[in-house]
Amino acid sequence: MKRAATIVAIGLLGLVGCQSSTNVTKPQPERAAEINLELGVEHLRKGNLQQAKEKIDRAVEQNPRFGRAHLVAGMLYNRLNDQAKAESHYERAVALEPKNPEFKNNYAVYLCQQKKYDKGQKIALEAAADPLYKTPEVAFLNAGNCALSSGNLKVAEDDFRKALAVRPKFGEALFQMADLEYRQTEYMSARAFLERYLEVGRTSPDTLWLGVRIERGLGNNAQAQHYAQRLKSEYPSAAQTKELLESERNPG
Repeated sequence: MKRAATIVAIGLLGLVGCQSSTNVTKPQPERAAEINLELGVEHLRKGNLQQAKEKIDRAVEQNPRFGRAHLVAGMLYNRLNDQAKAESHYERAVALEPKNPEFKNNYAVYLCQQKKYDKGQKIALEAAADPLYKTPEVAFLNAGNCALSSGNLKVAEDDFRKALAVRPKFGEALFQMADLEYRQTEYMSARAFLERYLEVGRTSPDTLWLGVRIERGLGNNAQAQHYAQRLKSEYPSAAQTKELLESERNPG
């Protein structure tokens, strides 16, 4: 089973920030927009989409130049499967705050999800290049996942390596490199990346199944069996366990 590329965006809890206690002197429509956005984010986080839509739409109406409200509206309309409105709001958010790398990173995530890979990767790399961005490795990861989803393994590898150059113990990038090296039959390199991942990340059905396949590729049946036994005992109902059992029934 091909593991879906993981895309990382800022979480909903970080979308509004600490505005409520510091913006009391703002004009009333702007302040009202911030309050409605806070309420909308809370509804969105809980999955109350109708209530979220009412509050977020109201925030945008009250302050059409409120970039963060447009960003959240993009997320909302994506959830509502109204992609025309979603992309329009994402574009507006970035246009209003063109120097905000978080906005660009989130827009890039959206574009890659919509299979607009070239544009998504380009904008993710723009976010990563911002010297003020606190987590450029996340944008590099997203750029790599975008390239990976489009089938461009070489570009994906370059982006994952850039993420690791920024943060050598970035678990998701380590896993993606292990998986990518395995796909290219670079089994020794894949093992090294997976071992680095296991030093910092949690085991999962994905990591154990990848370990099985890497060690099989290296001809190390004992270690492959070790990963296999863990996968069976720790995740008996996982899809990866079913793949393992099928591979054992039909080797080769």
